[in-house]
Amino acid sequence: MSRLIVDTQGARLRKDGERLVVQLEGETVQSYPLASLDQVILMGQGVSASTALLYDLVRRGVDVVFQSQSGRFAFRAAGPLAKNSARRVQQTLTTLDPARALPLARAVVIGKLRNQAVVLRRYGEAGGRVERAMQTILEQAAAAAAAPSIDALMGYEGSGAAAYFGAWGELFDRTRWGFEGRAFYPPPDPVNAMLSLGYTLLLNDIVGELYRLGLDPALGVLHQIDFGRPSLALDLEEEFRPVIVDTLVLTIVRQRLLEPTDFTRGGERVVMTDDARRFFIGRYEERLMVKVRHPTWQQELTYAQCIERQVQHMERCLTGRDEAYTPLLIR
Repeated sequence: MSRLIVDTQGARLRKDGERLVVQLEGETVQSYPLASLDQVILMGQGVSASTALLYDLVRRGVDVVFQSQSGRFAFRAAGPLAKNSARRVQQTLTTLDPARALPLARAVVIGKLRNQAVVLRRYGEAGGRVERAMQTILEQAAAAAAAPSIDALMGYEGSGAAAYFGAWGELFDRTRWGFEGRAFYPPPDPVNAMLSLGYTLLLNDIVGELYRLGLDPALGVLHQIDFGRPSLALDLEEEFRPVIVDTLVLTIVRQRLLEPTDFTRGGERVVMTDDARRFFIGRYEERLMVKVRHPTWQQELTYAQCIERQVQHMERCLTGRDEAYTPLLIR
């Protein structure tokens, strides 16, 4: 995926022939071929884009996302969903049929839990709290395989997540980073601020892939349908959270690539400085280009390609062309 992220307040994006140009105080500071872009993210209300540019990007099928400077999603500019409305009808029928949705939801939860256990094994030391957390997570994954309902699955996922993030304090100096556990919004410490931004970037990537396939991001199999919630995108995000975002955050913290001083507090929330945010986004982009051997297709693929393949695989499951969903599992 070729992505442009603009977070400099006062920047204006416009179309110049077949190029997108970024201007600051009337001067061109960046220029990109329009044909090379898959996604454009504008961060902050101080970043604007011309109508002519937005029209052209949407016409080309480029995903245009608007979010706050801290990374919180606001809205996206998108054209109509793909013309295959029959595909969305099949998706709807699957999500409303427990007999079809439950096996897919089980696979989503198992993928997340098993990948969380691998992350703890990679970064933790044998014995103690980390090992107990791994055992709990794997027990929850085994229970999820036979879960009789979505509610039961969510319980196993929640127990696994509590054990997982409960062990994070053993992986780095949690006192130095002020980390007391996973907190969603507003993020109360630098680690949670990085996790939240990383998950937002990842979710944007998945939503973009779903739109390209003509699926409705709001109709999921695990996460309940709710107003404004991209439930299917959240389902697909689960298996990738540990291997892309969590691994990235742990690497940054453990290698001291960023410091607590790279974050500022505004009221109850902690946010990154501009330089820290740009550094984090750059490392996220690098993480997407890491190659892994996909266990299903037995190919060397980047994580970005894995996301694309898994979304396509889920689409085939929702429409009945693939019998069972197989999550991407790391070792």
